[in-house]
Amino acid sequence: MDDKQKLLNYFFYLAPVWFLLETFLWPGFRAGVVTGGNPWGNALFYSAEAGLGAAIWFKLPYADTSALIENVIYLIFCMKFIMFTPLDIAMSLDNDMPRTTEMINNYRASLPGIIYSMAHVVFRIKKSISMN
Repeated sequence: MDDKQKLLNYFFYLAPVWFLLETFLWPGFRAGVVTGGNPWGNALFYSAEAGLGAAIWFKLPYADTSALIENVIYLIFCMKFIMFTPLDIAMSLDNDMPRTTEMINNYRASLPGIIYSMAHVVFRIKKSISMN
């Protein structure tokens, strides 16, 4: 395993740090895309990421494949969030819903973390494809 692959694996090793960051400092950082910001859903999301990190650390068979599949699923959720949330916001503006401001703030807060995560996912997918 080369140095770039090891660096990409640290993303999974740091799952507890991401969970604490999302829980206490930056709501919607990564897991909010998949779980909608539910604390139990976030805990489940990050426990799955920590499990993938442990599988990669112990060099279990199919660990890299599982991480790749998880990354592809996450990338799909990110693209859905980035493309469709502005439409939801626009529709709620039309109906004068009180949650519109909350939706705008959540979208604005989560976008930097999502872009960072998407960049990591794309690099990991590219690295996985180039290894084969």
